Amino acid sequence: MPPVLFLVLAASAIAICDGATPRKLAPYCPYCDSSVYGYCTDKLLHDACCCLDPYENELPLECKLADCSFLHANSCRDHNLITRCCCNKFV
Repeated sequence: MPPVLFLVLAASAIAICDGATPRKLAPYCPYCDSSVYGYCTDKLLHDACCCLDPYENELPLECKLADCSFLHANSCRDHNLITRCCCNKFV
């Protein structure tokens, strides 16, 4: 079973990530738990290959090799949330 990624919901729209200064997040973004940041590399690419529509998005060639029988995130909805809110400073 893939590791579970945690997001901590909060009313504020400011997050402090990796000891950096606070930064504004997109609307409706939760605070990003530090366990999420390991997702922002190869795992994000794998899930993007499986969650995005190849007819609407230009996907890399590696996507042809992706095993979409599983996701690293809990769902494509979680993948989109983590990508938009937590990984945007890494990618």
